[in-house]
Amino acid sequence: MHHRRFVALTLAALGGLAATGMSSPSDACSPTRPVPGDQLAEVAGTVPLDGVVVARVRCEVDCPEGTPVLVVKDKETGDVVAGAQELAAVELATEQESVLVFRPAAPLAEGHTYSVTLEGQDPSLGVQGETRASADLDLGVGAHPMTASVSVEESWYGGPSCCDIRSTCGSEQVCVAREVERYVVFGLHTSEAARDGAGQFVQTVTFLSPDGAELGERTIWSWDGNVEHTYESSAPEYCYQVTYKSLIDGATIEQERTCVPHGDAGATGVFPTDMEASGHSIGRCSSPPEGFEDVWCAAREDCEAESEQVREGCSVTTGGGASSGWALSAVGLALALAGRVGRRRTPGRAGRADRCSDRRPR
Repeated sequence: MHHRRFVALTLAALGGLAATGMSSPSDACSPTRPVPGDQLAEVAGTVPLDGVVVARVRCEVDCPEGTPVLVVKDKETGDVVAGAQELAAVELATEQESVLVFRPAAPLAEGHTYSVTLEGQDPSLGVQGETRASADLDLGVGAHPMTASVSVEESWYGGPSCCDIRSTCGSEQVCVAREVERYVVFGLHTSEAARDGAGQFVQTVTFLSPDGAELGERTIWSWDGNVEHTYESSAPEYCYQVTYKSLIDGATIEQERTCVPHGDAGATGVFPTDMEASGHSIGRCSSPPEGFEDVWCAAREDCEAESEQVREGCSVTTGGGASSGWALSAVGLALALAGRVGRRRTPGRAGRADRCSDRRPR
């Protein structure tokens, strides 16, 4: 795998999507500042009467020492629920997140809604979660298979070349390579039928080869759990096994191995980049990316040759702000770059023509 971690751009992103995304409003340019301290990130929305309240807590900056404490309150009566708290499986913990399990001292009341907060947290800064107690919650999670998907995604193959553009967010980059690598992403997510009950379980997903060999393992908790595994090359089918461990009593439920065919997801391997789709993004650069001078010049000439309305949008290539109108119209432009590289230049563009001709192969 070459530089897959370096770029997550697909051809769709380099086409109209990249241009559209770079025309976002200026207020979207300011990075969101994390709230200091522990923050409630997720609470399982439904809990059985004799179940546990489970919450994910996140902290990004100014994290206090020790484990945060959940406060569960009956919204019908206003009473704080007595109980004990513990951390869920250590496999679920990350540097920024932990999963807390609150065990009520007595069964919860049918149909009551309970607020979930963090002890000592300023209400104006924290997020309040809610969970509802239900006697009808289906805990037969093992009977509901996870929903699987097989897709082929792309990343640049080899070292991409990048160039700078200007947008409403300041200087940004567009990257391109001559080839892309297509690989399989096998995804799993909790079945709709098991979403509520899944909040009472830790799920361990083991990815398997068709011959039964273990390829990787992922442990998750969420009422809407999702996991993925990447395969560099395609296989006739992709297999997995799920083990559920109850947070109520520690019992486990193990599903049988399940295999999903590759189907018509597409071919994997290394393929040439579609320069026609990516040319307009390259043309927005203030100077060409190394090795792509011909594409850059052709794209900028096409921009000049368009109508007055399009030319106004094309002005971003010379340093103006990004135009969402241009970005949207660029999605439909067929540049036919290879055929236009050597075309005759019209009067009035001699300066740019000379600049481009120096970089073109003869």
